[in-house]
Amino acid sequence: MPNLNIYIASTNIPEEKKWQKNFIPIEIKNNFKLIQKAIKEKKDVIILPESAFPLFLNLYPGLMEKLINLSKKITIITGALHYKNKKFFNSTYIFENEKVTILDKHILVPFGEYIPFPFFQKEINKIFFNGASDYKTSKKFGIFKIKNYKFINAICYEATVENLYKLKPKYIIALTNDAWFKPSIEPVLQKMLIKLYAYKYKKIVFHSINGYKSYIIKWRM
Repeated sequence: MPNLNIYIASTNIPEEKKWQKNFIPIEIKNNFKLIQKAIKEKKDVIILPESAFPLFLNLYPGLMEKLINLSKKITIITGALHYKNKKFFNSTYIFENEKVTILDKHILVPFGEYIPFPFFQKEINKIFFNGASDYKTSKKFGIFKIKNYKFINAICYEATVENLYKLKPKYIIALTNDAWFKPSIEPVLQKMLIKLYAYKYKKIVFHSINGYKSYIIKWRM
């Protein structure tokens, strides 16, 4: 285990509420309560789930400034949307020592985050997703440092992709919103795959989840 005192947040926000404009302020308030709780408990790091901030966080300078200021006391890792060059990304934000790193998702969920039929993307998005555009991706998996430890970034589906576990860093931080899948066995299947690859490639996974209990998976000899 890394020599870091890590707080892995679990949240339980139903998907039908998560993206409602009138409920978003409540989610943001709860996020800051969790951060303050982790600071009070003298944690080094707090991990919040995928889309914990259900908005394009980089377009809200007041929120960004507040998180940057809190990063003097604790490293904050959270999921949120990212808007850049007229493109939409599902991303991980890392706030540490008043600096911000944004890592965009590398592998998207077919039919959930993009339409895998290039000739019918606009038509399908118009019919099923109210004309929403597909998310865009980064060119590779994100790797970042907390103190002297390297971590691999994984957002939801990425945590079940074997190629991610072939990367060198020993530690993985995964953020997931499993409220999409309630009720179903998807969170259990996801955990089984993560456990399989963590054991196979000797990784330690810190997994923060909305809609399911968060956990750490440690491989053993």
